[in-house]
Amino acid sequence: MKLKLFFILIACCQVTAAVHSQNKLLDMHLKNVSLEQVIWELEGKTDFTFMYWTSEIKDVKVSVDMKQKSIDDILNFCLRNTGLVYEINGDAIVIHRLKDEDSRKLNLVKGVVKDKNGEPLPGVTVMEKGTKSGVATNLKGEFTYSTFKDTVTFVVSFVGMKTKTVTWKGQKLLTVILEENAQEMDEVVVTGYQTVKKRSMAGSTSYVKAEDLVLTGTQTLEQALQGKIPGMVVMNKSGLTGTRQRVRVRGTSTLLGSAEPVWVVDGVIQEDPLPFKSNDLTNLNPDNTDMIKDFVGGAISWLNPNDIENITVLKDASSTAIYGTKAANGVIVINTKKGEKGRMSVNYNTNMSLTPRLNYNRMELMNSKERVDVSREAYENGLVLGSDQKMGYLGLALAFERREISLEEFSKGVRELETNNTDWFDLLFRNSFSHNHNISISGGSDKATYRASFGYNDTRNTAIGNDQEQYTGNVNLTTTMWNRVTFNVGLNGSTSKTSAFVGNDPYGYATSTNRALRAYDEDGKYFFYKATNGYEFNVLNELRNSSNENTTSNVNANFSLRWKIRDDLNFNTTFSYGYSSTHGETYYTEQTNHIAVIRQYDFEAVAEGSDAYNNSWLPVGGEMTELRNSSENWGWRNQLEYTKVFNEVHSFSAMLGQEMRSGSTSSYNQTNYGYLPEKGHIFVNLPEYRTEGTGNAMVVYTNPYLKNQPKLTRTKSNNISFYTALSYMYDNRYAVNVSVRADASNQFGQDKSTRFRPIWALGFRWNVGSEHWLQGQDLLSDMNIRFTYGFQGNVANGVSPDLIATITANPSSTGGGYSLKVPTLPAPGLKWEKVQSINLGTDFSLFKNHIMGSFEYYYKKTTDMVVQQEVPLENGVVSRAINGGEMKNSGWDATISFTPWRSKDWLLTLGFNFGKVNNKVNSTLEPNGRWQEAASGNLNKEGYAVSSFWAFRFTGLNPENGGPQFDLTGIDLDAAASDATLYMDYAGKMDPDFTSGMSFTLRYKTLSLTSGLYFSFGNKAFMAPMSSNYESIPGEEYNMSTEWLKRWRKPGDEKTTTVPSLPNISTSAQPINVPVSVGTRLKPYELYAKSDVRVVDAWFIRCNSIQLAYTLPPAKLPHFLQNLSVSFSMTNPFQIRSKDFLGRDPEVALGNQPMSHDYSLGISLSF
Repeated sequence: MKLKLFFILIACCQVTAAVHSQNKLLDMHLKNVSLEQVIWELEGKTDFTFMYWTSEIKDVKVSVDMKQKSIDDILNFCLRNTGLVYEINGDAIVIHRLKDEDSRKLNLVKGVVKDKNGEPLPGVTVMEKGTKSGVATNLKGEFTYSTFKDTVTFVVSFVGMKTKTVTWKGQKLLTVILEENAQEMDEVVVTGYQTVKKRSMAGSTSYVKAEDLVLTGTQTLEQALQGKIPGMVVMNKSGLTGTRQRVRVRGTSTLLGSAEPVWVVDGVIQEDPLPFKSNDLTNLNPDNTDMIKDFVGGAISWLNPNDIENITVLKDASSTAIYGTKAANGVIVINTKKGEKGRMSVNYNTNMSLTPRLNYNRMELMNSKERVDVSREAYENGLVLGSDQKMGYLGLALAFERREISLEEFSKGVRELETNNTDWFDLLFRNSFSHNHNISISGGSDKATYRASFGYNDTRNTAIGNDQEQYTGNVNLTTTMWNRVTFNVGLNGSTSKTSAFVGNDPYGYATSTNRALRAYDEDGKYFFYKATNGYEFNVLNELRNSSNENTTSNVNANFSLRWKIRDDLNFNTTFSYGYSSTHGETYYTEQTNHIAVIRQYDFEAVAEGSDAYNNSWLPVGGEMTELRNSSENWGWRNQLEYTKVFNEVHSFSAMLGQEMRSGSTSSYNQTNYGYLPEKGHIFVNLPEYRTEGTGNAMVVYTNPYLKNQPKLTRTKSNNISFYTALSYMYDNRYAVNVSVRADASNQFGQDKSTRFRPIWALGFRWNVGSEHWLQGQDLLSDMNIRFTYGFQGNVANGVSPDLIATITANPSSTGGGYSLKVPTLPAPGLKWEKVQSINLGTDFSLFKNHIMGSFEYYYKKTTDMVVQQEVPLENGVVSRAINGGEMKNSGWDATISFTPWRSKDWLLTLGFNFGKVNNKVNSTLEPNGRWQEAASGNLNKEGYAVSSFWAFRFTGLNPENGGPQFDLTGIDLDAAASDATLYMDYAGKMDPDFTSGMSFTLRYKTLSLTSGLYFSFGNKAFMAPMSSNYESIPGEEYNMSTEWLKRWRKPGDEKTTTVPSLPNISTSAQPINVPVSVGTRLKPYELYAKSDVRVVDAWFIRCNSIQLAYTLPPAKLPHFLQNLSVSFSMTNPFQIRSKDFLGRDPEVALGNQPMSHDYSLGISLSF
């Protein structure tokens, strides 16, 4: 009671000016004046702003003689018999002419708000649901509201009381009774299986509303979540449209399985269309199939972000154990928008984005003159060249040396090269325009609600040829029958088409190609040059005559029934079905350099019937690779839920359930030759064989491109599970949670003892803020302490317990027939990986919730981790999968938010989140002697973190020739053949171990400014290689880094620079002899690129977004609109990075296209 009186006192002191003005008693004495004069008088005596058409009121004359009357009384008197009406919305009064069709629609809602004892509540906010329009109660708890609707739903809220939704249906007086809520209103956590009160949940969760994300259509949902969730890391690997992101929740817990979290949409687990292992996204090969896979998207790429209501991330064993063997890497639960009770509402929103193209600013690349100077030095010093140079400076110099051109022609040609400065970014990139549109319809009654939405998204990357077009649709229906049975049906689908590249990446080409080269000749035609493979090349021709397109379609459906058997007992059943298909296609036409290499001569370079033509395996046509992948999954879940409160202090809930899931995939890919896309997409016949010699000496060669075997892969996964969850809370203070789940799967081995092995978790929560001894003080508003312990599970989807064999056809040259190959040995004892998890956390709020925060420490230990074990070669394979690995992850998450300024019109909030993770592999894994693995971050070594990498020990430059020198101590050891780290030094981790996000919001009335920053620290990387050739200077077609401008040129320079001299195979670039067991001779300049002198910090701070949004006040809206909002946003406007990383984006690092900067205009309408 005291608390309620306190809140009432606060409300009385802080009642809004609009409410005060509305109920203020006024004196008005005016005789025969215009209505406009009355309005001026009222504006001077109140805080109201009047809006009207002068033409509608100019002829109205009134006389007023009133004492101690409200503004309603005065206006009703002045406007009687004038045909004018008024509406009060907030602090605005709109006066307009009453239309004939409006005369029966104008209604004045009168109401009063009281507590359960009948006492009036002043300062209560009464808002029309779904709008920004509302009023506040006066000192007597009364309010009035004008509307043309026959039915209005209000949301009534007051600090210290429970928010209530009520509906006015024409009654003379709407009476609202609010109940006390001295403690904070019960928040809930949606886990996908059940909805749990947050105060009774011990598990670790994080929550973000969709409205807090900047969704412009140019970014994926994963990118929008970057920096929003503590302990969750989103890593971009490319700025191209349609590519995937890596997501990690509290580190990496597996090596051979997928380290991605489980995505759940409306309680249904989403399957990845093309599952990847933990490091696959960093090791995609540039072949045709992997280039297709890279643009397919992830498990939720089908979901329209505008349909999302909120997102919850489950992070520890207590919150994820209910998901069983899929949840060791965390669970991300997405709840979509549903229909709401009320009249039909139509919403439309659009975003239009402009993305400026990339340019050479801040890129460490030579211009034409600098590149010519390098070639001049190489020629004058007699450096051995990597290939025969017939272009550029060296081509001119050699031609002049052979007397093929005059000195004047040579000088003229050099001047042209020095001034060409071809802007490859201008030729290969564009200022792109993207747009997306979304429309939704929702509404319903007490018995049924509905919502349907449709979305269209057209995203165009700055790289010409990289586009994505997507259509999405969603329908959701909910109905209640007999007040006890609730049905929900959801259906959504999407289709997207992505265009990208194969073989030639525009960004890679623009950053590696000599700017002295031209793209067009004097006649405006493509300028071709001889590439290092000996055939003509022009990048514009290659991109024009090659393609990478994939189409992905998804259909998802779910049906759920909830039967309220008793007030404390419910039965739920949910059935879900999902189907996705991917069709990817890449091709090269016969006009490309890629096909010229196979054909062995340039396009149209020889005549039909010539020897070269007849001896070619591919005289006509190009190459096409096709990938078809489909996946189908279904799930059926049944569960009972029991909730009961005994004696008002003992709260008990129990859930018991059973679940079945099945998923199957079918993948097919094949490469065919002789493809002519420009002639009706046909394939021509290729020569079957050719002969050499005659008689007994004749040799017959079969065309290797004639018969290409398709690769067909089919998988099936079946799972059955039983689970239970128990929760007990005493007096809203002490809570205990227990979760147990047992899974059986055909992905486990034949050992029956591993079936239905339980996954379990325990949790305890102490709501310190609910203790009686903390009442009556304002310092600590609320606080809780949480502890959880349990076992999670993980299935390595890419590993099978069964023997896998393939049958392949032998070439006719070896006698034909078929061969049986066994790429994978059986692993009958294979079982799921176990992850032991401990979580200790606290949430707190201070100074009446002006400061809120949380801190959590966690420890995760993975045992029985699936790894590859080396086996004797007589088994036919080098390794097999076993449960023999161990890994640890530990760290902490934290959040803190402030509200330093809050007033009637102003609001300022700041929020920060932090995540720290320490990862370590604790078991000996299969050795790998390749130094390339150690330098790439793919070598997993005991005692080191996943993504650790090693570098060669650089000792300085050779004072005689400027070549790089190294300390290779340890390379002579016998073990060095299987452990490259013996002669390399640990350099760091490629993945960050500390990430943070900051959010900022400044709001004035309906104008708001928001921004978000993302911090990534703790990782290192190699700087981009300075050259693509390690034995000589690059060919004339290649550009070079401006770092070469600081190169060693003469003895003594080694004291002032670490950049070596230009490579000379005779001196500085001579290979280093190493033991045969280690491999071939090492190239000094290749080692230099992977040496410790090239290792730099890869930390960065990125501004993810800045958004300015304005919502038009309801009083200024036309009658047919309920809401109008306009926003302007910038995504990735700037980045702060390590000074040693030069101009590259550290996140996408070596050679990949950086993230784009987008400028977006958004419009949102509600009808």
